[in-house]
Amino acid sequence: MLYRILRVIAAIALRWYYAEISVQGAARAPRAGPLLIVANHPNALIDPLLVGTTLPRRVLLTAKATLFENAALSALLHAVGVVPLRRAKDEEGSGQGESSRSRNAEAFRAVTGALRDGGAVLIFPEGISHDAPAIAPLRSGAARIVLQAHAEGVRGIQLLAVGLIYEEKERPESEVLVRVGEPVMLDAWLAAHEGEDASSLTRALEDQLRAVTLNFATAERAVRAVRLAHILSALATKPVPVAQPRSLDAEATLAHRIDRATTALADAPPETIEAADVLSARLDTLQRELDRRGIALEDVRISTSWKDGVRFLLREGLILLLFAFPLVLGRVAHWIPIRSARTIALRSLRNDPSRDQPAMRTIIFGLLALGAWYVFLFALLDHLLGPTYAIGWLLLFFVSAHVLRLGGGRLRRARRRARTFLALRANGELQERLIEEFDALVTQSVSLEAALLQPATARL
Repeated sequence: MLYRILRVIAAIALRWYYAEISVQGAARAPRAGPLLIVANHPNALIDPLLVGTTLPRRVLLTAKATLFENAALSALLHAVGVVPLRRAKDEEGSGQGESSRSRNAEAFRAVTGALRDGGAVLIFPEGISHDAPAIAPLRSGAARIVLQAHAEGVRGIQLLAVGLIYEEKERPESEVLVRVGEPVMLDAWLAAHEGEDASSLTRALEDQLRAVTLNFATAERAVRAVRLAHILSALATKPVPVAQPRSLDAEATLAHRIDRATTALADAPPETIEAADVLSARLDTLQRELDRRGIALEDVRISTSWKDGVRFLLREGLILLLFAFPLVLGRVAHWIPIRSARTIALRSLRNDPSRDQPAMRTIIFGLLALGAWYVFLFALLDHLLGPTYAIGWLLLFFVSAHVLRLGGGRLRRARRRARTFLALRANGELQERLIEEFDALVTQSVSLEAALLQPATARL
């Protein structure tokens, strides 16, 4: 029961922090049977919350044992059923080697028992959360655990890689993509790799995990590929309805293609390198012009007829009118606790600048602040109006906050589209010129990619 309650709370908290959480390949996740889930670990405690709230079945979580050193957090983790895993480096200089082995033996038994009972277990085989632009080398713990379970007679275990891709993990209102890979039957893998050990299985798990994540050689290349992917995706696609947030799915795939092309650029002939420089300059020039005119890249291809504009205005205006009260109430009623939580979270980063901390700390502080705020509001309203009205107002506050969370993004997108519409209407030839430039840039990008990724023998 506690797990279900906390799962609902975590899902609400995540969707209040991030603008959109989309899942690619959710149907591939096995609904029953023993399952080992391996995921990348870019965002501290947010990562297990995402996996636990986006997959349809209960997941046994594992966490580094050092988290259990805090008494309050340890009590919560034990209550939810989190299994502590102690890493070798946690014991360096502690003189507790035997205790460490005993504790991990208990963890292995707990995980094996969960798999034997047909449960799902989540492990982060990188071992630590980090800001690197690629997954870290995987530890062998996940492979050793699942091989031990198999050796003890557990059959039908499936291995599932889950990739967590954040637009900007520390920024509120950013987007998240959860990619679910193809499950692999451990029995079939062992039959095809007779005599292989935990190291071989770890390499296989790493291949699965790389297939559902973005991995770049440097942070600079990551920033460049993601930026170009956003621009090129917007150039090549039609505007989506304002009710629909953009998905990171297509952009993540495009970012991977861009990074492959960037790698190939090092060995490209001079004329291809020059073409890449020209393309990059044209994209920068285009973006600067759009920013100067207040035009959203994603909305250049919208219809600029007055008929469609009036229809858009009436539809979005009516929606705004209907939801104006909960939108305003949701913002006003929660501004103090949410702003306070964000301020405290950012202030705590002065001694720890890791980008994998702001979201986690904001959500934790936010839940504490909202809990205290709701208690204060209930006491105040109970004193003024009585308990029945107090409960009613608190429910209204909560619903309003959820409406704000769901409708705030649409309101921002509608405002952005309206501004683009007016800018394009003000200059009758502007949209036609921009679309021609868009099409030319897309054609040039496709040609450049083909030139960079063609087999080396084809260039001789």
